[in-house]
Amino acid sequence: MVEYRAQFRGTPSSVREARQAILDYARLCGFDAQETYEIALGAGEALANAVEHGARSLGFIAVACTFENGELVVQVTDSGAGFDHATLQAKQRDPDAVRGFGISIMHAVMDRVEYVARGETVRLHKRRFATGAGSKRNSEQA
Repeated sequence: MVEYRAQFRGTPSSVREARQAILDYARLCGFDAQETYEIALGAGEALANAVEHGARSLGFIAVACTFENGELVVQVTDSGAGFDHATLQAKQRDPDAVRGFGISIMHAVMDRVEYVARGETVRLHKRRFATGAGSKRNSEQA
């Protein structure tokens, strides 16, 4: 198993750099264009949240990627104090809000999203699906 690990400054410009590194890793693992698009979207939201709510330009963002048994795990850790995911999820959303959809987007495009410790770390899981007859994508299209 080959891992990717890097640390980035907690600045908005680092989001693009970190997201690109994650995409390069995903492509090396054999993810197709649709899957890499979804990974880019989910990882981008996790990274943006880490910068905005955790690193606050003074800290860091740590990224770790692993790929084993067809599953990519992207871990994003910031230097902030974390947050209570359950409380945030229980909050009633303002139907007219134009922001605050990052967590929902991550859940929509990744296979699994988990928060570790106090919420300063998020793990995004994405399975790579073959294009063969038994794949999830083909069975959903049937």
